[in-house]
Amino acid sequence: MTLSARSPDGGADTAAACISARPPSPAQTRDGQPIRVAAREFALLEFLMRHRGDVVSKRQIIDNVGDAHFDGDPNIVEVYVGYLRRKIDQPFGRRAIQTERGMGYRLAADGG
Repeated sequence: MTLSARSPDGGADTAAACISARPPSPAQTRDGQPIRVAAREFALLEFLMRHRGDVVSKRQIIDNVGDAHFDGDPNIVEVYVGYLRRKIDQPFGRRAIQTERGMGYRLAADGG
């Protein structure tokens, strides 16, 4: 099982479990099955992968994934986490993205 992401700037892959995410292609895979994620969803997935096993707050996600000048509702993070869960977790019966109430989100170290 491999969870990997290559950054848009051509940086090294990040690995953790059974997801392969490589831009600029919108087609990613989990367990060898194709999945499609939007650019913002990919940025969120890549950030979580780089911090797998660690809890990251909404603020950390916004600061590192969102627009540097974002001044809106931080609950937008919940929306994008929901989009990702519906694409990379639910169809595969997995729980890779975990919610830590009052703290933030964590990508399971083993990929869920």
